Amino acid sequence: MTWINDLIAVYDRNQKWIGKFKLVRAGNPAKKIPEKNALLLPISHTTVKAQYEVVVNKEGELVEADFLGKKGELTIIPATIDANSRTRKLVPYPVHDKFQYVARDYQKYVPLKATQNEAYHGYLQQLETLVATSDGQIFQPVFEYLKHHDLIHDLIEQGTFAAAGIQNRQPEKKDLAGFIRFRIAGEKAFWEDPAAFDKWDRYYQNLLNEEEPHGISYATGMSDQVLTTHHPRAIRYPGDGAKLISSNDSDNYTYRGRFWTPEEVVELSYRDSQKAHLALKWLIELQGLNLDGRIFLVWGVGVKKIITMNQFYAGFGEIKGLDENRPNTDMDLATQFRKTFWQGNEIQPHGQVYLMELDAATPGRLGILNYRSMDVQTYFNRIIAWYEGMRLTRYYKQADHAWNPSLKQLIEATYGTKGSDKILKNALSRVIQAIFDGQALPKDMQRQLYVRASHPTSFKAESSPNWQTVCLTTAAVWKHKAKGRFKMGLDRQETDRSYLFGRLLAVADVVEQGVLDAKEKEGGQASADHMRGSKRRLTNARRYMSAFSQRPVTGWKHIYGQLQKAYLPQSKFQFKAQKEFDQIMELLDSDKYVDQPLDGTFLLGFSHQRNAWFKKATENEEEK
Repeated sequence: MTWINDLIAVYDRNQKWIGKFKLVRAGNPAKKIPEKNALLLPISHTTVKAQYEVVVNKEGELVEADFLGKKGELTIIPATIDANSRTRKLVPYPVHDKFQYVARDYQKYVPLKATQNEAYHGYLQQLETLVATSDGQIFQPVFEYLKHHDLIHDLIEQGTFAAAGIQNRQPEKKDLAGFIRFRIAGEKAFWEDPAAFDKWDRYYQNLLNEEEPHGISYATGMSDQVLTTHHPRAIRYPGDGAKLISSNDSDNYTYRGRFWTPEEVVELSYRDSQKAHLALKWLIELQGLNLDGRIFLVWGVGVKKIITMNQFYAGFGEIKGLDENRPNTDMDLATQFRKTFWQGNEIQPHGQVYLMELDAATPGRLGILNYRSMDVQTYFNRIIAWYEGMRLTRYYKQADHAWNPSLKQLIEATYGTKGSDKILKNALSRVIQAIFDGQALPKDMQRQLYVRASHPTSFKAESSPNWQTVCLTTAAVWKHKAKGRFKMGLDRQETDRSYLFGRLLAVADVVEQGVLDAKEKEGGQASADHMRGSKRRLTNARRYMSAFSQRPVTGWKHIYGQLQKAYLPQSKFQFKAQKEFDQIMELLDSDKYVDQPLDGTFLLGFSHQRNAWFKKATENEEEK
């Protein structure tokens, strides 16, 4: 029950955020991006989209009624266990509900099989019981109005239906499918009032205390708790029918044949269940990453300090305090998690962290695929080891830049951008587990990367990611796999066989490319490297790269022969290239110069040599 306890702690630490909307993403109508908010719900409450708002005075008389739009406004309403799980059954919400439940004259407009509107009478009876208590008195005006007045008739007279587009006719069943919320004139709206939340919660807890069984809650170990077997749904997103804890399969393989009743499997108190599920729902809204229904989530415990990456390396120097106006779930950490793991940005150290992955195998069952908690040192040591292990030097804009692939780049380089969502989300899960287990990329993903990177001819000009990105990503993976053996940039003393052959291929590639570029300029054509989208033919180094990776000696003889015959004499870098060839061949002694397949390290050598070549060429141009 560790994850439940951890989520209960999140709920308890963030009491001040209960019932408040937290802006996660601003809307952009021009790009059709809707506004996104996160909401930590009060216990025994839910949210609905209300299309109508009815205002009554303290005497229970109608003041006004407004149409809130077809999409409605998100509204916090009191809820019971049965109402939250209603499908076809006539189970009313306590106060706010649909016309069928709250309108006395509903049957005048919509024919019903029953002689009376059972939904309305059930709703009114439940509301009458509520307002008879001290906690329910705040809802008395709503009860008085709905008991003595015809809601639909009043809305017609008020012109509310006309505002909703229902003109010159009586409303029909399809027009009466909306949700209605009520408020008292001159008073704070129920859905914005913490006192109203507390009153309903207290009333409903007393009701459950009388009706539901009691026992020990497995989450906290507390005895004499009100237990429940009905747990919330709509955890990942609105309308999500999957539950984390459910026991409605009473046929066939009931409880997998090990228990007689669901209570034998787990006993959880109503309040513990509510806190854990509502906290999880809030965290997902606030800082979760949803990839085809799979949720990747990270949050922190109550840490009051933020430590930057530079401070982490320097030994925790000056520490900056958290913004007190932000929820106590370490939103900065989660934002950096999403950006770092999905976009490749740097991350800052934080406090104790928790990671969770959720997905549903079927529409009704939600499972926790991965859950772990770890201390901050372990967490960031693993992240640093991963990114430092993959970091390469890239030379562009006349400067060296440290580069490592984000997880999105890594997965797209492995499977392409047209891979199925199932493949992509499973790959992301496996990579995240590899990172925090301190392991290398899974071998099948390494192999897939290697095969793609060593076949440049399979890439088109419009391919995304392009071959250059796939090649660099593969080089980064093999660098990480070597566990610190290779440097970020070119190492002229490195004697690894595959690395050296990769360097040879890179020099041949840039020399031929340079000659082709010069010919294009002479012919009045715009010069562009194939890796950046050119449609002209590849260099021999890339055309024969696949064969070269399997039989490097044979492949090199062919590539070098073509280079000497057609390109090297025309290159302005002829002497520089030959000097590089000679230096590399000196390191390739006889026992390494054999026709045996290369591993992915040859792509690391290839990338290092290309980067060093262009850096040196640029520096020489600047000296001139």
